[in-house]
Amino acid sequence: MFDYINLNNHNYSFVVTGLRRKPLEYLFSSREAATKHMYKMCEKHGLHINKVYDDKHFKTYLCDCGVTFYINRAW
Repeated sequence: MFDYINLNNHNYSFVVTGLRRKPLEYLFSSREAATKHMYKMCEKHGLHINKVYDDKHFKTYLCDCGVTFYINRAW
């Protein structure tokens, strides 16, 4: 389920809020892997992304039902 953490390159944190009481947090070795996981979660829970805020290393995805995904460069 999780990608191998590569210490030589940047890693990406993946956080979901609004889906459960506590935020879900994961760490991925690439932005592509984190984004792929986000789309799988959207498909599983029937979520639709309405708005994307892109600030180079930090991306925020807002869904129609109050669920928010954050994919940020960790280091």
